[in-house]
Amino acid sequence: MKLYVVQMKILPGNVSANMQTMKAAFDRAKAAEVDCVVFPRYALTGPSNKMLPVDWAEIQKYAGTMPFFLSGEALDETPVLGIAHVTHSSDFYAAGRRESENRELAHLAKDSAKPIVCVNGVGTDNTGKNIYALAGGSRVFDCDGQVIFEMPLFEEAEAVVEFVDGNVQVYAESSKPYPSQIAEIHDALVFMIRENLKMFHISRMVIGASGGIDSAVSAALYAEAIGPENVFLVNMPTRFNSDTTKNAARDLAENLGTPYMVAPISDIIESVCHTLERCSFVRNDTKMKVVGINHENLQARTRSASILSTVASIVGAGVTCNGNKSEAMVGYCTLYGDTCGVMCALGDLWKTQVYALARYINRDKEIIPKASIDIPASAELSEAMNVDEGKGDPILYPYHDKLFAMWVEKDASLAYTEKLLMEGTLCETLGVDAVYFKSKLPTTEAALEDMRHWYRRFKGLALAKRIQFPPILSLSGHAFGGEYHESQV
Repeated sequence: MKLYVVQMKILPGNVSANMQTMKAAFDRAKAAEVDCVVFPRYALTGPSNKMLPVDWAEIQKYAGTMPFFLSGEALDETPVLGIAHVTHSSDFYAAGRRESENRELAHLAKDSAKPIVCVNGVGTDNTGKNIYALAGGSRVFDCDGQVIFEMPLFEEAEAVVEFVDGNVQVYAESSKPYPSQIAEIHDALVFMIRENLKMFHISRMVIGASGGIDSAVSAALYAEAIGPENVFLVNMPTRFNSDTTKNAARDLAENLGTPYMVAPISDIIESVCHTLERCSFVRNDTKMKVVGINHENLQARTRSASILSTVASIVGAGVTCNGNKSEAMVGYCTLYGDTCGVMCALGDLWKTQVYALARYINRDKEIIPKASIDIPASAELSEAMNVDEGKGDPILYPYHDKLFAMWVEKDASLAYTEKLLMEGTLCETLGVDAVYFKSKLPTTEAALEDMRHWYRRFKGLALAKRIQFPPILSLSGHAFGGEYHESQV
């Protein structure tokens, strides 16, 4: 018995195009003289559109006498069911999920004493809020539960799989495993960016290049996905931006080979401030003095809603949202400012993961400037955020990322993490360096107040911001807006 396994690209909702892909695969399968063709589940519709009407008669007619399956959905009774299991992995990619799936499939193979063919599609899909990857990575297990063949992730592929007397032979070259999870995440992001911009019919992107780590990593990913000539970097300094970060933004553009522009915004900010100071309400005596957090938010909104959006309109491009999961979690961002964008590539990555991704991007040569990695993470919106003085964000990323992940990914309550803190086991449970923790939060009272402060933001103001975020590229299985469902009611 020979199977022709098709790891095809699935275009969500485009039954006609997917039908043509399947017909072409049938032609190759017939030429290979196989007994049956196996396609991914939802090959014609995509997972999110699985209820679309499908003309099975057309594909049955084209297949002729050639039996075929959609993995996990038998359309014909064929002898393969008695020889091997044909199945699929989860519909959407999540980092680390393949390991647990492999364990489950290995047990099934050993318990049933039958080989397993796991067939997946490639492409992207969305649920209206989040964007997902159909990752591919189809694989074959022998009767002992060993993976003997793997197709690549994020690429189309095909192979002939033959079963003879309980043995399995695959006539194709197996792909090599990724060296690390962050390498796999990198490729997942580049793939999703490229495929979704095609779907959106967007060929250019504008990125606010601050000199910080998030915008630098975003720029590198987009440059790889659509070409550096199509990524327009704009640095928008005020008096709060250091030469260190301004130079880092320039160096990033040089390293990537992207178009680059400096667009100072101080005059715009001051004009808005002066205009409002001359205005007043009727029946209310509130002074229109723009200071403090209001001045910081004005800078953020001017950069994104005014400058970047206008530049994007001029050059025919979309605008990125460079926000990460740590910021989204607690609302450390400005609505209609740095939350603007057609897509949020880093929105399912904790800040510490963004740094890991930067180091991976720099694995062969410096692309992300060293300064962007070494300086404190900072929005640079006031003197209190001066990176040259070691000042930066209020989030203690090596600690808070793991605390936040426990609340989101483990569904832990505030009461539970308070209990760990009071028992003295919080750092050990989270895997946080205790010396670092004590240096930042020296007393139990300070640590408790800090924990409660961020939890209040997580469940309060930050929710209003998260539900207005651009579509987030899902990587973890716990992305805000999708797997971690939230609403206003």
